[in-house]
Amino acid sequence: MASSQHVRRHPLEVLGRVGYGVKGVLYAVLGVLALDAAVGPGEAEGQAGAFQTLAQQPFGAVLLWVLVVGLAAYAVWRVALAITDPEGEGDDLEGAGKRAFYVVSALAYGGLAYTAYKVVSGAGASGGGTEERAQTLLGLPGGRWIVGGLALALLGYGVYQFVRAYRASFMDHFRLEGEVARHRDKVRKAGQWGLSARGVVYVLTGLFMAQAALRSDADKAGGLDQALSALQRQPYGPWLLALVAVGFVMYGVYCGVNAAYRAYEGQ
Repeated sequence: MASSQHVRRHPLEVLGRVGYGVKGVLYAVLGVLALDAAVGPGEAEGQAGAFQTLAQQPFGAVLLWVLVVGLAAYAVWRVALAITDPEGEGDDLEGAGKRAFYVVSALAYGGLAYTAYKVVSGAGASGGGTEERAQTLLGLPGGRWIVGGLALALLGYGVYQFVRAYRASFMDHFRLEGEVARHRDKVRKAGQWGLSARGVVYVLTGLFMAQAALRSDADKAGGLDQALSALQRQPYGPWLLALVAVGFVMYGVYCGVNAAYRAYEGQ
């Protein structure tokens, strides 16, 4: 009864939990596809490729609609975090930076929701790729500086993922009680592995974006699929890709824990 009252009192909690749950599904799918590419002859795929693969599966359309709704819910929740500041980030420089990132995150996941919608509605996922967005930015006044700033932001966020993994500060957001508390170490390790895998990808995409800025060449920009392909081409590439793939699955587990056990006292 208390739980249902809590949900009625804080409706944004529903968006957060649904969003995290669907985000976890997406990362698990990305991890499975990347692992398949690591052990087989195929190329690693990004989010758009994952959506296309899901569309070809039995009940793929249903799952894609779930992703559309869930990713949109997550985007709305991130906007709400930025505006209402339920987690008490504050208005100082650090707090303002985190809240600004919530908006950027909302735009990114809103874009993913739209991409999934285009796939499930039959419009395809072409257009709006990383290179096209970089080309648009480079065409603006001071475009190289804008793209360079974006590169620094991606690199910084990648490093931040490693810091979060090392400190395991994400554990402070969980309310693990009863039997679940016995698996606290497993939850921590899953989060650390998952965040580290994300850190690798963000650093690589930041490096790609930096090349695009330095050379004023949008073709040098790259997203998730290019980052995974770059790993695949390295010495011991399949092993590196497999480690990141498993990390994605672990991040999916971490998102599932957020969906079920994240504390929302401030909302």
